[in-house]
Amino acid sequence: VQALARLQQCRQQPMMNASLPMISSQPQASQHPYSAFCQPPAGFGKAATVSTTADDESLVADDSTTTSLTVPTPVKPPSRKAARSKSKGGDEPPVLGKFGEQFFGWLSPESHPLPAPIAALGILFMLGLMMLYTIHCVGVSADMYSAPSIVLQSHRPDGSFYVFDDFREAYAWLRHNTDPETKVASWWDYGYQTTAMANRTIVVDNNTWNTSHIATVGRAMASPEAKAWRIYRSLDVEYVFVVFGGVIGYSSDDINKFLWMVRIGGGVYPEIKESDYLGEGGQYRIDEGGSPTMLKSLMYKLSYHDFAPATQKSLGMYGYDRVRQTKIGKTEVPLKYFEEVFTSEHWMMRIYRVRDQPNRDKAASGRSSSKKRSK
Repeated sequence: VQALARLQQCRQQPMMNASLPMISSQPQASQHPYSAFCQPPAGFGKAATVSTTADDESLVADDSTTTSLTVPTPVKPPSRKAARSKSKGGDEPPVLGKFGEQFFGWLSPESHPLPAPIAALGILFMLGLMMLYTIHCVGVSADMYSAPSIVLQSHRPDGSFYVFDDFREAYAWLRHNTDPETKVASWWDYGYQTTAMANRTIVVDNNTWNTSHIATVGRAMASPEAKAWRIYRSLDVEYVFVVFGGVIGYSSDDINKFLWMVRIGGGVYPEIKESDYLGEGGQYRIDEGGSPTMLKSLMYKLSYHDFAPATQKSLGMYGYDRVRQTKIGKTEVPLKYFEEVFTSEHWMMRIYRVRDQPNRDKAASGRSSSKKRSK
């Protein structure tokens, strides 16, 4: 800005002093009467040359006059790194290189927020944490993926595992004790397992697209025993099994899934209403406050048949459900149209045969089921 201001003043001075004699049409910068005024001040370092053209006829006889003017260029101060290397007696070669300067320049002596040993220890510490986290993730993933859903396990106080193999027990019983053409009914969650492990035909499985088939099974489970027996007989079903966790505390049993059976069944069969299965306060209950429709349903009977005497022996509490944490509402649960044929070690799988004719001697049915369960 200062150089341009001085240039403008140099161009206007001859016009203001036209009476001054001009020695030549192209005077030298040193011969100009105001050359001293137009010279750049000292100390500005290198200078650039600028040529200007004046159109004033009073200056020269020609149409143009060229005047040389030097414009100062500011000099950039040296960086700290250059000053430090200069003080040491010369430029030092880069130690880390271009890649190292970009990613690890903060470790160099020129720029370090922390001393290099402390920074190196911090990096090693973070790498160690990452390795430990990786080992932990691999261990958890291996434990989850290597444990199939049909074989359950729990930790003992000494750190060992206790295995619940009830699913395979039940499927093995179906495979070895039923005819290959036998048709089995259960909730659709266990369809693939039954087909693969028991090699038996099922009514619905995980790939059933026809909603009415699933609704039919839900309707049978939500109906009283006699009505459910007629439904299964119409489907040529010979065996029915339920998953029950009231003895060992397995919460993913069919009692906890029962409301979904009611909802799906009610979506096709209007006589099934969810409100009929809710007890006092509009809550889903299986204790004394449970609804009469719930306590008469086939799901309740197949789950809690002979349950109360078994809990008295194992837990010392008559009819206590460990999942729902309450005593069941109806402890005496006889069966007339279904016969218990197998109950797994921990009562998680209970298999029943659909009778050809209703059993008129309930006491005999109870004794028969007890003998088969003991076997």
